[in-house]
Amino acid sequence: MGASKKKRGQQRKAAKKESVLEPVPEPGPKNGCIDFKRHDDGSMTIQPDSIAYAIQNIRLGSDGATNLLATQNINNFSFIDSGVLSVVLDFLNKCEDENFSTVVNDADVGLRVTLTYAADRLESPSLWIKILSKAVLREPSSSLLIAESIGPLVRCMCNDTERLFFKNNKHWKESIMPFVRLMSDMISKSIKSTDEEVVNTLLKYEGLLSSIVQWAFWNSIHRPDIIRVLGVDVGNSIITLGGDITTELILVDDNFSKDESGELTATKDGMKRLRSIGASSIASKDYDPTCTISFVAGFIRLLKDKGICHREPNSSILEHLIRDADCVDKDVITEVIDFGTNHVSDFESAEFAAKLSTFIICGEVGEEDIQSDARVSFTIRAGLIEMCLNFIRRFGWHESFLREKDGESLDSNIWYSLNVICEISSHKKTAKALRHKKDEIQNQLDRLKKIATNSTNVKILFDMVESVLENTGSYCCRCNKSLSRTEVKQCKGCGHMVYCSIACQREDWLNGHSVTCCKPYTDATAGQFQGRVIPNTTPNNEIEPILTYDKDGHFQGSAVQPVVPTLIVENERAGAKLVELEKNITSIQLKLFLDNSETILSQAKALNQPLFDCIVVFDLRRCFSRVKVDKYTDHYTPKAANGFRKSRSKENITCTYKSNIFNGTYAAKDDEDKVQIYNVPKLSMQKMFPHEWLLNQK
Repeated sequence: MGASKKKRGQQRKAAKKESVLEPVPEPGPKNGCIDFKRHDDGSMTIQPDSIAYAIQNIRLGSDGATNLLATQNINNFSFIDSGVLSVVLDFLNKCEDENFSTVVNDADVGLRVTLTYAADRLESPSLWIKILSKAVLREPSSSLLIAESIGPLVRCMCNDTERLFFKNNKHWKESIMPFVRLMSDMISKSIKSTDEEVVNTLLKYEGLLSSIVQWAFWNSIHRPDIIRVLGVDVGNSIITLGGDITTELILVDDNFSKDESGELTATKDGMKRLRSIGASSIASKDYDPTCTISFVAGFIRLLKDKGICHREPNSSILEHLIRDADCVDKDVITEVIDFGTNHVSDFESAEFAAKLSTFIICGEVGEEDIQSDARVSFTIRAGLIEMCLNFIRRFGWHESFLREKDGESLDSNIWYSLNVICEISSHKKTAKALRHKKDEIQNQLDRLKKIATNSTNVKILFDMVESVLENTGSYCCRCNKSLSRTEVKQCKGCGHMVYCSIACQREDWLNGHSVTCCKPYTDATAGQFQGRVIPNTTPNNEIEPILTYDKDGHFQGSAVQPVVPTLIVENERAGAKLVELEKNITSIQLKLFLDNSETILSQAKALNQPLFDCIVVFDLRRCFSRVKVDKYTDHYTPKAANGFRKSRSKENITCTYKSNIFNGTYAAKDDEDKVQIYNVPKLSMQKMFPHEWLLNQK
């Protein structure tokens, strides 16, 4: 113990001797104070002989000098030319690897300071960040230099779980608000000056964009840990700034371009940014690895309780993220439907909810809106049809229901959503969702139809819902009996035909199913074939024929090309979807045939053709289903027509059912190895029914 005290005494004596040998730096004007003049507008001017002294104090880590430059408006001072900006950035670049006291002490190496300066030692590195903000506001040209040099600062402040700045939680707490303001100032200035170089440089830092998005959700629900540290007031300020920055990044003009009609469309870079924002999780994965709520879903949650989803700029934000960037997942679908079902209080809200529903129901591929079986089925389960019926009940009787706004109306948006459901109602997941919701939707529809209405548009919408429900379910392929899930009996051969009993299955087998069960279509058997005609193969390899059609849907030919499925994860899955679609269409073939008996008979009579020479074409790709009767010579190619004439039965009438498959598109490589989008062949299925079934219909 004694030796230790003796050693410390020797060190003090040596330090005192050294201080006598080396001169102390000359103090600044007025005994070390920075001399300045304050003006009436609140700004300040540093006296010329004080500028160098102020800069020296910044280098030494003076709290007074640093605070002065960080908080005051000084007219005759340049952060860039003075070198202060470089000094501060140099300090901040050490924030990951060194602690604050070490950085400040290192600034004193080679200099001896007075006791007065020692008492003025910088207490918090947050002032350095405030100096950066002051530089951005005073000298916009400093923004790019700062953006290029703050990687370590960004990494520290965006790590909101460890929350270390200069290896200290306290310093992070003091500095996060100044950092958020710095990001807000830099991004806002860059966007307003239409020079996005600063923004693009900042967003290259990993984690910054997702942190900006998450700042808008730093509340007691999603980040209670941060609120405990920062307090509610600071948390609310950061939430506001985070929302403002995100809004600016979404709505910035550089994200979009105008077409000839003046319509805004997202550019390639704009789409990338919008999707990065829209898909960002509202909570850090390091804090909550289970959080799957995207910004879009979280944003709708924040807005709908306030009733401001349909107000600008919120409506534009949602339209850009959902329509232009297709930032749609299950949570987004659920939130949109919940908004329309439970939070619509006025007509404008209903209009906007209906518009959003048209965006969520279709996925975007290239420039096309493509129906997605998975997405449509989920919207049905979430309650889209019930929401549409509710809008009809509340607003369908008023003139405003047909009022167009930006070329759209509540009526047209409801019609679009129902039409998409109709088009894809036979696909596996959608058909299953409709069967699941059928009774609930039918009950609501029946109640609404009892209300008298003279509106033709409302009646059309009711008929669309009715059509969807009628074409959903399973019916015996022989007697048309409606089948429950437990009553369905499938053909063990092809697995497509469904029956109510063994007797019906046997009768159908003898009536022609035995000829084509599990056999492919050929022109020679056209008159007795029952099953899938097009496509003639199931996509189960890399080479798939691309069948082409003219604008009227007439077959033009085929070419074998290497297929690169863009909408299909793998061809095996595509084949399974095709088989399921065949089953669903097969189960309603007889019902459609009998329900349209009068139309079929009248068209056949107009053609002056016997029924066995007619082909009844059901187009299921639209709502409502189109029924057209053709002469067999007009329907088939000459070779197939010859085969039909030789193999047909004069006791039956042949029906063809057409539907879209695989969401309607294929992507294939052309001769120049460029990926092109092709319309795939419609699914075409053929079935024969006895004439007497039509003639016996009343």
